[in-house]
Amino acid sequence: MFVKLPELMLISLRNLVPIIISFILTFNLSGQDARSFLKTEFKGYNKEKVLDTLLKASETFAEENPDTALVLGEIAYEMVIQGNEYKSIALASRRIAEAYFYKNEYLRAIDYYMKSAAAEYQNSGDSTGFLAERLTDAAYCYQELGIYEKALELNRASLLIHQKLKNNVEIGNNLCNIGTNYFFRAQYDKAIEYFSKTLELDRESGDSSAIAISLNNLGMVYSRWGKHELALRFYNDALSYTSTESKKAIKLSNIGMAYYHMKEYDRALQFLNDALKIDTKYRQEIKIGIRKNEIGTILAAKGQYDESIRLLEEALEIFKKAGISDSQCIVLSDIGDIYRKTGQKAKAEASYIESAKIASEFNQLQNLGRNYKGLYEMAEEKGDFRKAFTYYKLFTKANDSVFNIQKHEQIARFEILYETGKKEKENQLLLQDIEMEKKAQRVAFIAIIGLSLFVLLILSLYRTKSKNLKQNQLLQMQEQELASIQLQKKETEKRLLEDSVFAEQQINRLEREKHLVEIEHKNAQLANSTLCLVNKNEILGEIREKLKQNHQSDTVHEVLRYISVNTDIDLDWHKFKLSFDEIHPGFFDRLKHEFPYLTDHDERLSAYLRIDLSSREIAGLMNVTLEATNKSRQRLRKKLNLPAEADLNGFLRSL
Repeated sequence: MFVKLPELMLISLRNLVPIIISFILTFNLSGQDARSFLKTEFKGYNKEKVLDTLLKASETFAEENPDTALVLGEIAYEMVIQGNEYKSIALASRRIAEAYFYKNEYLRAIDYYMKSAAAEYQNSGDSTGFLAERLTDAAYCYQELGIYEKALELNRASLLIHQKLKNNVEIGNNLCNIGTNYFFRAQYDKAIEYFSKTLELDRESGDSSAIAISLNNLGMVYSRWGKHELALRFYNDALSYTSTESKKAIKLSNIGMAYYHMKEYDRALQFLNDALKIDTKYRQEIKIGIRKNEIGTILAAKGQYDESIRLLEEALEIFKKAGISDSQCIVLSDIGDIYRKTGQKAKAEASYIESAKIASEFNQLQNLGRNYKGLYEMAEEKGDFRKAFTYYKLFTKANDSVFNIQKHEQIARFEILYETGKKEKENQLLLQDIEMEKKAQRVAFIAIIGLSLFVLLILSLYRTKSKNLKQNQLLQMQEQELASIQLQKKETEKRLLEDSVFAEQQINRLEREKHLVEIEHKNAQLANSTLCLVNKNEILGEIREKLKQNHQSDTVHEVLRYISVNTDIDLDWHKFKLSFDEIHPGFFDRLKHEFPYLTDHDERLSAYLRIDLSSREIAGLMNVTLEATNKSRQRLRKKLNLPAEADLNGFLRSL
């Protein structure tokens, strides 16, 4: 029995609950005793405050002390179940479900999660995310029980609600859950489909952390599928989106193991060693053990057995210290395989036996079978058939036990589905009864309201009829006037628009004509200046030829040198090209891009033809004969792939 404190009733409700719960924990009360005690202590307090306090306390204790959380949740549930307070029933049912979840009693958890969902549906339909979240919780419980079809059904129902609410974050979570469901069922194409949809939403949100997780999930599916090159692509993308250094280790590890499966052992070691450095830096002991195990496996594949065993033994010590029995069994079996491969039979046998002992202690039947298989094969190799037969029987027994457990789990899943189906039918019947009762209440209420409205309608009908008639006539006149105004407005707007379009067309036409005139004028100027150069070069050439005939004075040589300087064709071309570029910008770039095999001579000839210089004028500019110029034109036509009837000048103007 408890000793009541005299001043207990003076303590505020906020301080009262921790004191009462500490009594429950200290004296280890049973559920019924705790209920009686709490009901006595809460007597006289405001019901809503008591309920809120119980629910918050249950949430607090759910993970660390689920039994206490369960008692508190059940008391809250009893307070509200009789009054059809659907919102409170939904919250209390959720707290009970969470307590059962942390007690690993998934069937009971499912029952209360579904009760919570049903109560929320009665309270607000599917207009909130609470209903969808409870369906997701129940789906997770089904997945833990291995009932993937039911989990998939609930996840899809949750997805539909979140899609209706347009909650992209929860839609992404649902898609991810469905992808995980297909992954566990080895339906990898479906898993890829839903993880890809999740990735698309993550990219829209711009959340780099979520993008990295989705990319990593896709890599894991492809890796399990055996498509390691595809897996590697997604793992690398996931690494690029991971900014936190401590989180990069798992991505590097996944990349390393992908290379391991592709038998690129050196690259695999490079990434795994990088992952090990990060885990060591952040003192992630368990992850360090996993990395050393992975590196040891790859070194064994490379034939570096001594270094492999050293790393595996270091990993084993980490797993022993952490008390992870499953990892201990696997590492010991791996060490046994290496010793067996290197001919160290005694050490291999000792490793297998030690692993089998741990597997037997923790009922790890698959690991147990692996070790007995190794032991009986080694005994056969040594010719010790008695020992081989003994280990073979143990191996067979372990395999049979695995089969029996799987069969038992399958039967249990069928039983769960049967019981779940019964409860769902009961819930549906209950919901139908509640719905029928609500409908009857609504019908009676509507009938009363309808009758009242009908009487009021009859009384007011005569008074409003004439008034409505006048208002309708006035409204009709106003509508006609408004229609006439709108028609005039549309006609005015149409005329203004037509005038505006015509004016814009005229402006555009004038601008085009002005531009063409300017181009023609500039071409004419360029042609004139170019012809001046031709005339200058011809005159200077004639003077030079006449002076060459008379060599009697030094003055002649000076004049010849001056003439040569002023007939520099390259300089003339450079000046011409600058002027040409100002008038026809980009011409040479376009010509070179479409016909990259044209020579500088071809480009120069093309430019002269573009401004419609004659062959004789071009010959003077390029200091060649008229015949050579005509031949150059024919060669250019061939290089431009022009047919005989095509206009060369017109083609160059079109560039």
